[in-house]
Amino acid sequence: MIFHSFSTTCQAILELVILGAVGFFLLRRKLVSEEGLKTLSELVIGLFLPLLMFSEITARFSFRQFSDWWIFPLLSLLVTAVGYFFGLFVVALDRSLISQEGPFLGITMFQNSGYLPLPLVASLLAPGAVSDMFIYIFLFLLGFNMTIFSFGVFVLSCKGKACRFDTKDMFNAPVIATLLALVFVFFGWTRFIPPFVSRPVEMMGRCAIPLSIIVVGGNLALIRIRSMQHVRPMLLGLIVKLLVVPLAFLVFVLLVRPKPLVGLLLMLQACMPPAALLSVIAKNQKAQEGLINQAIFYGHIASIFTIPLFLGLYQIFSGFQSP
Repeated sequence: MIFHSFSTTCQAILELVILGAVGFFLLRRKLVSEEGLKTLSELVIGLFLPLLMFSEITARFSFRQFSDWWIFPLLSLLVTAVGYFFGLFVVALDRSLISQEGPFLGITMFQNSGYLPLPLVASLLAPGAVSDMFIYIFLFLLGFNMTIFSFGVFVLSCKGKACRFDTKDMFNAPVIATLLALVFVFFGWTRFIPPFVSRPVEMMGRCAIPLSIIVVGGNLALIRIRSMQHVRPMLLGLIVKLLVVPLAFLVFVLLVRPKPLVGLLLMLQACMPPAALLSVIAKNQKAQEGLINQAIFYGHIASIFTIPLFLGLYQIFSGFQSP
C-alpha cells in the first residue's frame, strides 16, 4: 500500500516534469525567446486559464450540487494565513531576516495554486473525480488570485511606510471568469450558450493545462540562480513552505476529516512550491528578486520529492483511495 501510494504520485509528478522540461529546454536552446514565453504566459493567465475556468464551471457546476462552494475561497485564505504566520514566527526567531521580510513571507505564503495542481489531479484521479476537483481548484483560485494580487503585492512592496494596497488588483482575468461563470449558472443563462460558442471555449480551455507547465519550465530556465547570497533565507523559507506547512495541514486534515477530495485539495495546495507569479510581482514592485527567484527554482526541484512524500502520507494515514 505504501509503495502504491508513493509510486502513483511519483508517476503523476514525472509527467509534469517532462512537460516542464520541454519549456525549460525550449528557452535554453533559444527555440522560444524570453519575449515569446512572456506572451505565452500572458495567454495562459489572460485567456486559456479563464476559458478553462468558465467552461468547466458553466458545464459542471451547480449551486445545488456544490452548496458549500463558498468554503473553497476561504480555504485558500487559510492556506495563505498558515504560511504567513509560520513565516512571521521564523522572522521573529531570526532577526537577520528582517531586511528580507517581504520576499521571505511571500515565499511562505503563496504557492503554485493552479499550474501544478490542475495537471497533477488530472493524472491522479479518475475522470469523474477530476471534474469535481477542477471545480474545487477553480473556486480555491478565486480566493488565491484575489489575495496574491492585493495582499501579496502589499507584502512585497512594503518598505517602511511606503506600502501600497490596491483592491483593483484583486479583479484579474481568472477571478472575473470565475465570477462571470457563477453568475451564468445562478441565473440559468448557461442554456443560452450555443454549442458553436461553448465548444471552441472548451477546446481553448483544454490548452491551459499542458501550456501552463511548459510556461513554468520556461520561467525556471530564465531565473538567474548563480548568485547564492540568499542561501540561508531561501532554505528557511523552503523548509517552512515545503515541510512545515504540509505537515501542519496533514495533521489538520487527519483531525478534522473533511470530505476526501477536500482533504486532498488542502494537502495538494499545502505541498506546492512557491508561486511563479511572485517573480513577476517582485519585478513589477522592484522587490528583492534574487531570494524569490532562487526559492522558486529550488522549490520546484525539491517539490518533486516532497509532493509525493506528503500526498503518499495523506493516502496512507487517511485511507484515501484515488477514485
